[in-house]
Amino acid sequence: MTLFDAEFRQRCEYLDQTARRSWGSRFLGRRPDRRWAGGSEFVGHADYTCGDDFRYIDWPLCARHDELLTRQYRGSEDRIVYLLVDCSPGMKLGTPAKFDVARRLAGTLGYIALANLDRVGVVAVADGIVAELPPVRGRQRAFQIYRFLDGLRTVAAPVRLKPAAQAFVQQRPQRGTAVVISDLFDPAGFEPAIDLLAKRGFPPYLLQVIDASEADPRLSGGVTLVDVATGRSRRTCLEDIDLLNYRRVFQEFIASCRGYCARRSIGILQTTTGTSVQESVLRVIRTATSRMYAP
Repeated sequence: MTLFDAEFRQRCEYLDQTARRSWGSRFLGRRPDRRWAGGSEFVGHADYTCGDDFRYIDWPLCARHDELLTRQYRGSEDRIVYLLVDCSPGMKLGTPAKFDVARRLAGTLGYIALANLDRVGVVAVADGIVAELPPVRGRQRAFQIYRFLDGLRTVAAPVRLKPAAQAFVQQRPQRGTAVVISDLFDPAGFEPAIDLLAKRGFPPYLLQVIDASEADPRLSGGVTLVDVATGRSRRTCLEDIDLLNYRRVFQEFIASCRGYCARRSIGILQTTTGTSVQESVLRVIRTATSRMYAP
């Protein structure tokens, strides 16, 4: 496994210990899951709504407050972490390739989740689901995740995250955290896919991987631009004003990704291919921890 050597696995151990000190048993600092019934630990009450099981109405409390209230329990079912890895052609770009960085990030977070007693599944996406590894449990299953990620390859289909998310939620009876690892360069916009995940009960966390050459390309004069998704090319002449406008638009896109996540209280880490995986995951740990204690 070229991407997941012994040194990589040692770093996973170190990052797991760091995450444990920060998160405890809460992967990505998420709040404990709650559900209406079937759990083992009572956590509070909520207003009764149509469709709730009337067996969980707290009748003595209702008599005192003259309103219908149901008991809530912390769910005792398996917690699942789904790692959604972008396999579109654009992920081949970069030094190292964004795809390699994305797979190493997935491998690291997968190990931390397994060590946290969560089940972990991996789903490769482009314009749909390309390949998947069903959820596995146990630290020893990390090698199974590494082999699956190491065997993944990019595909020719362009990225369309919304159809991929639709296929994902339709095939998953068990909900869980969805970690999306992508450059988010979906021409139709990545937001509908993330909205869908959140709406269907898969709280998302975004890892956006870009390359420095995408943010600040060193081009000038006559160049041939090639769309890696379609293979179409265009010959053009770039002037300084063109590059200035491009950099401005690119930074606006990066800022819009952060703004979208801030408005919806979704965690996001924006990193580059030149940043080590260890440093990126340490930033994930720090930012997720700060969200745990945010008012």
